[in-house]
Amino acid sequence: MSFHKKFLSSSILSVIDQGILSALNFLIGALLIRLVAKDDYGLYGQLYVGGLLAGLLVDSWIAGPLTTVTSVVSENTRRHLLRTFWMRQIFWTLVMAAIAFLVVEFVPAATHHVEKSWGLGAAFGLYVIGNGLREYGRTVGFIQSAIPQVLRQDVVYVLLVLTGLTGLLHFECLALLPLFLVLSAASLLAALYGRGALMQLTATQVAIEAHDQETLRTHQETIRSHGRWAVAGALVGWLSNYSYVYLSGAILGAAAIADLNASRLLLMPIPLAVAAWTRVARPEAGRLMQEHNWAGLRKLTLMSVIGIEAVVFSFVAVLLLALPWLHTHFIDQNKYAGLDLLIMLWGVYFAVNAVRTIGTSWLMSGGAFRSMFKLGMVTLVLVIAITTLTMPYWASAGAIVALICVEVFETVVVWRFILPSLRRQAENALANG
Repeated sequence: MSFHKKFLSSSILSVIDQGILSALNFLIGALLIRLVAKDDYGLYGQLYVGGLLAGLLVDSWIAGPLTTVTSVVSENTRRHLLRTFWMRQIFWTLVMAAIAFLVVEFVPAATHHVEKSWGLGAAFGLYVIGNGLREYGRTVGFIQSAIPQVLRQDVVYVLLVLTGLTGLLHFECLALLPLFLVLSAASLLAALYGRGALMQLTATQVAIEAHDQETLRTHQETIRSHGRWAVAGALVGWLSNYSYVYLSGAILGAAAIADLNASRLLLMPIPLAVAAWTRVARPEAGRLMQEHNWAGLRKLTLMSVIGIEAVVFSFVAVLLLALPWLHTHFIDQNKYAGLDLLIMLWGVYFAVNAVRTIGTSWLMSGGAFRSMFKLGMVTLVLVIAITTLTMPYWASAGAIVALICVEVFETVVVWRFILPSLRRQAENALANG
C-alpha cells in the first residue's frame, strides 16, 4: 500500500474511532442535560474539564515528547522507549489521580458545589486512573500505526459504558457519583483488554547492545527535556482554553457553566475529529521535518486544513438546522434558552481553533515545546483579561468571544512567526552540520 493510501486509511479509522467516542460523550451530556439538575450538569462540566487537565499533563510529560522522539528512531529503539515509558505512565497517572481527589474534596473553587461526598472525589480519582491507562494504549497504537487495535479497544470501552448507562437508567440512579464509577470501570477494563496488544507492540525484537545504551539514554533525556516544557505549555494552554469554565462560574454562577457546556457539547465532534486527524498526522509531520521535506509538509498541511474546515462548517450548518428537533427531544427550551447564538459562536471558535491546532501539532512534531510555553503564557493573560471585560456585558457569549479573539491571535503567531522560525533553525542546522 502506498504512503498516501495508508495515511488516508489510518486517518479514516482514526476519525471513526474519535467519532464513536464523540457520540458517547454526546449521549452522556444529552442524558445529563435531560435528567439531572442544571447545577449538577455544571458540576459535571467542571469535573470533565478537570479530568482533561489531568490527562493532558500526563500526556504532555510522556506521550507528546515520546511521539516526537520515536518518529525518528529505529523500530527496536522505539519499542524499548514505549515499554520503558509505560511504567512511567502508570506512576504519573496515579500521582495525578491522588491530586485530582484532593482538589475535588478540598478546593471549593474547583467545583462551586458545596455538597460533595467523599465518594465523588474517589470516583473522580479512579476516572483519572482509568483514562490514563487507556490513553497510553491509544498512544502506542498511534505511534506504531496500529489504528485497528486502537479502534477495537475503544469499541470495547464504548460498549462497557453503554452497558453501565443502561443499568443506571434502568434503576433510575443516574447521578454524578455512579456515572463516574461506570466511566472508571469501563476505562480500566478496556485498558486491561488492550494490554496484550500493548505488550506485543512494545516487545523489543533484539536486546539493546551495550554501545547503544548511551544513545538510548540520550533519547530518554530528550523526552524528559521536552516533557518539562510540554507540561508547562499544556498547563497554560489548558488555562487559556478552559479558564472560561471557572471564570463564568465565579462571575455568573454554575448555571452559566451549564449553558456554555450544553452549547459546546453539541459541537464536541469537531475537536474530537481534529484530535483524530492530528494523532495520525503528527508522527508523519515529525518524519517530514526530520527529512527537511517542506514541500511534503505543506501538502500535508493543506490537506489537513481543507479537510478539517469542511467538517467544521458542514457540522455547524447541520446542527443549526437540527436545533429545533434537539430542543424537542433532548434540550429543555425553558432550562437552556438562547443556545443558538452560543452554538454559532462556538462554531467560529472551533473553525479558528482547528487551524491553530494543526500549527501547534507541527510545533510539537518539531520539538518546539519552549516556544509553545511562551506563547501560552501570553495567551493566558489575554484570555483572562478579555473574558473579565466581556462577560459582565455579554454574559456567557462574552466568554466565547474572548476565546475567539485569543485563538485568532495565537493562530497568526504560530503560522506567521513560530513555524517559519522553526524551519529556518532546521535549515541552518543542516547547513552547518
